[in-house]
Amino acid sequence: MKRITSFILLLTLIIAMVFPAPFAFAAVTQSAPTTEVPTTEVPTTEVPTTAAPTTEAATTEVATTEVPTTEANTTEAATTEAPMMTTAAPGTTNPDTVTILHTNDMHGRLDAEDGRVIGMAKLKTIKDNVQPTLMFDSGDAFQGLPLSNFSKGADMAKAMNAVGYDAMTVGNHEFDFGYAMAMQYKQLLNFPIISSNVYKDGKSVFAPSTIIEKNGKKFGVIGVTTPETATKTHPNNILGVTFLDPVASVTAEMKKLQGQVDAFIILSHLGIDSTTKLEWRGDNLMNNLASNKDFLNNAIIVLDGHSHSVIENGQLKNTALLAQTGTALANIGKVTFDLQGKNATNITASMIKEADTKDVTQDEAVKAIVETAKANFGKATSEVVFHNPVPLQGERSDVRTRETNLGNAIADAMEAYSETGFDTAGDFAVTNGGGIRASIDGNKDVTVGDIIKVLPFGNTITQIQVKGTDVVAMFEHALSAPTIEKDGQVGLDANGAFLHISKSIKVHYDLTKPAGERVYAIEVLNKQTNKFEPLQLDKTYKVVTNDFLAVGGDGYTMLGGPREEGPSLDTVVRNYFKAADMTAYQSTELQRILAGTASENVPGEVTTETPTTEAPTVEATTETPTTEAPTDEATTETPTTEAPTDEATMVEDTIETVTTEQPTSIQDTPAASVEVKHDNVIPFDQAVKQKDKSQHDAKAQTDKETAHQLPITGEAAGTGAAAIGLFGLGLYLIKRKSA
Repeated sequence: MKRITSFILLLTLIIAMVFPAPFAFAAVTQSAPTTEVPTTEVPTTEVPTTAAPTTEAATTEVATTEVPTTEANTTEAATTEAPMMTTAAPGTTNPDTVTILHTNDMHGRLDAEDGRVIGMAKLKTIKDNVQPTLMFDSGDAFQGLPLSNFSKGADMAKAMNAVGYDAMTVGNHEFDFGYAMAMQYKQLLNFPIISSNVYKDGKSVFAPSTIIEKNGKKFGVIGVTTPETATKTHPNNILGVTFLDPVASVTAEMKKLQGQVDAFIILSHLGIDSTTKLEWRGDNLMNNLASNKDFLNNAIIVLDGHSHSVIENGQLKNTALLAQTGTALANIGKVTFDLQGKNATNITASMIKEADTKDVTQDEAVKAIVETAKANFGKATSEVVFHNPVPLQGERSDVRTRETNLGNAIADAMEAYSETGFDTAGDFAVTNGGGIRASIDGNKDVTVGDIIKVLPFGNTITQIQVKGTDVVAMFEHALSAPTIEKDGQVGLDANGAFLHISKSIKVHYDLTKPAGERVYAIEVLNKQTNKFEPLQLDKTYKVVTNDFLAVGGDGYTMLGGPREEGPSLDTVVRNYFKAADMTAYQSTELQRILAGTASENVPGEVTTETPTTEAPTVEATTETPTTEAPTDEATTETPTTEAPTDEATMVEDTIETVTTEQPTSIQDTPAASVEVKHDNVIPFDQAVKQKDKSQHDAKAQTDKETAHQLPITGEAAGTGAAAIGLFGLGLYLIKRKSA
């Protein structure tokens, strides 16, 4: 018996000495997975999110990858959106995922236009399909086309109510129908219209912000309006109104809301134009907020407008995102992010484009609002404006090749408006022949509808400053179309960029010269002496034009810069025609844009230095007419929608330059510059996730290696202690029995 007992004790001691280390390792690794599982799952769940955006970074995935992956033949609007929805919130809705749809600079696009405008009725259907958490607009919604202008934006307000917006901010063109009408929008809309920096007589004009609660989360929504409103609506519309510093105004409001909300949404009508003061720009606002230590890790979504920029995948810095959709409801923006507490992750931006919506059915209720607006507008356009005594030439073959009396009358109307409508009167006015779409018969009553047929695009009158050398380049571009021979006469081929000019300027050109070298004399009226004088190349002229040309449309890349804006061009012309002596336009002889030869002795001859100085600029643009003429011809087929097409094409080309060039001027460090330059939030997010996963894997491996080196503690140590105790007890029993 004594031997058996001794054997058992010896065996117990051997087991205790051999197995404690494995037990100890098991104890460590069992507790580790409990804390590490969530970390491990993050990369697993987020892989689709980073995968989809990675292709979006190339800007091709929106159309290619997303179409097949999603709702196939139903609606392309939803197709663009589906991948974003499935990656961010697979299966059932993730309560932490926030989805925002947003628009900006819709400019009264009530009705859908195939290939150009989504329209309000389709917008409602898309919203119903996506079911976003929130929906916002960033200003300039009511003014634009004659259809929306007719009700001073009231019909657009009805449509926006029916779509179901949560809030909007105030754009500069919200004042276009007068201050009283801007105030009336607060009553017409069933959602807040907000701005934190618009003041009158020392008091805030609009509510600066609003708090919106959705799905148990509170969003602080703050509005801000461009200080450029002071020069981008009629001065009479904003008498006594001041616009405070955007960054200071938004920051102050965010501090008021801090602690009350889970995320900040900034509805910004500031834009990213390089001609706008840096401190007034949306990208500057985003960068300042992203760098503000008071808001680190807070979700800050800046939904921008005003510059008509397409920032397709947004600009991300830290947890602040800047997004903008372009103009004329050609796109709908979408932003998604995960919000846990006040921390935002997986912030992404995408775009629903008009091409994606061709199969979307229009919402019947919103469509009825649009149709009623169109019917009322049709009745109103029958109002007689004036009796026209002389035929006014506006046919395509005329206005795109030479001076016409209708073009002259329109340009004169523009110059006349500038005398009281802008801070200082313009020196002369120009408008493009491609924007004139019909003639007006003589000896007939002319209605509002007749004038709208002539100028159907809803362009606004604008005044810009142009240096003399650029005036030369402007007219070289206008007169650079190929030459053709017709009825034994050599003339210019049709080109929508051909300019019609007001009575205060004369241009002399030579068709025997190559494009880019044709203008040999320009005379500008000195309004003090009432005499024409040669254009001064180093002088800056105040040029009245339309907003399309002012920002570089029709290839006028030499234009741009700060601008004053007024009402729609058709309104300006209607008011002028109503009061003017139209018999002054009876003659159809050329009086302002005169073909000749450079050898003629023409007063106001441009010095020989001009071609040398301007040649590089002109030559750079001389290729444009060749390519633009066909483009213009293509757009002329549908007069009712050319403006959106021209503007969209021009703006997108401009924006690509802006978005790639902006970073170097707005970023403080090379790293930040690279982040914005790519104009894509996806690679940034993916890099963060990959870094987190690598760090987690390395940590797991380190923990495993460390576990083997840890001292034996806890439950594992108890196994050895118990075995030694039993061994001691056995020895005691044997000794006792022996005794």
